Amino acid sequence: ARSPTSSPGGGRTSTSRFSAGAEQCKVRLAMPSLATLNRFQAAGIHLAISVLVAAVVLAALLLVWYPQPYFRLAGGAGLMMILIGVDVVVGPLLTLVVFNPAKRSLRLDLAVIAALQVAALVYGITVIAQARPVFVVFAGERFTVVPANVIDPGSLACAKAPFDTLPINGPRIVGARLPDDPAGRERAMLLAAAGIDLPMLPRYYVPFAEIVGQLKAKARPIEERERLNPQAPGTVAAAIARSGRTRESLAWVPVVGRLEIGSAIVDTARGEVVAVLPISPF
Repeated sequence: ARSPTSSPGGGRTSTSRFSAGAEQCKVRLAMPSLATLNRFQAAGIHLAISVLVAAVVLAALLLVWYPQPYFRLAGGAGLMMILIGVDVVVGPLLTLVVFNPAKRSLRLDLAVIAALQVAALVYGITVIAQARPVFVVFAGERFTVVPANVIDPGSLACAKAPFDTLPINGPRIVGARLPDDPAGRERAMLLAAAGIDLPMLPRYYVPFAEIVGQLKAKARPIEERERLNPQAPGTVAAAIARSGRTRESLAWVPVVGRLEIGSAIVDTARGEVVAVLPISPF
């Protein structure tokens, strides 16, 4: 009697047919080779990959370095557009120009384009990191959004912890106060005359809780904020509703960014910043 494995309809034949079918499926599922693509297909694939990478980078930057509304106040949109323009547009365009399946140097050409694109992406992220907001400093009668690249290095080296390092997980709200001694005040005044204002000098930073009294004295009524800007009432009302606090306990102060001016909603009773809104106070 024939065994099941040796019969024409047995397991061995079935196994062979299954293996052949699996190999055919692998061929069908495999990515197309460079030789089977035209320049438009290659550029389209490159564009899709570039858009995916740019979306991941943009999401990470928005969540960590440029949380709203600092993305707008610190001018992050312009920097992001340059980064995305270089990464998403230039790379696929170069692929569209150089791609030719018949070229022997095609793989080298594509490798060079990829290397240039990665280098441009790294450079762009470095520039964005240097321009990221690191401190939101209350001094005088306003908050100032301070990017990393305007912090005075000498003042940073002399600052007390935790103000002696630049945060990498988003801007930190602090206060700044002129020193009590005449020599320190004179030094700060000279730096201000040279364009290095108090918010750029971490050696004069203090915990935000220490300047709450000054904040209360300078804060303005919410009604004034709404009256100055016709678009403010709806945005301010939404911020108040999210905070769960009463309108009577809240006030506002200006927030000066690199490109725009916004408004900070503060709880004068608790000395806390409730929200920072991209609404001009003027």
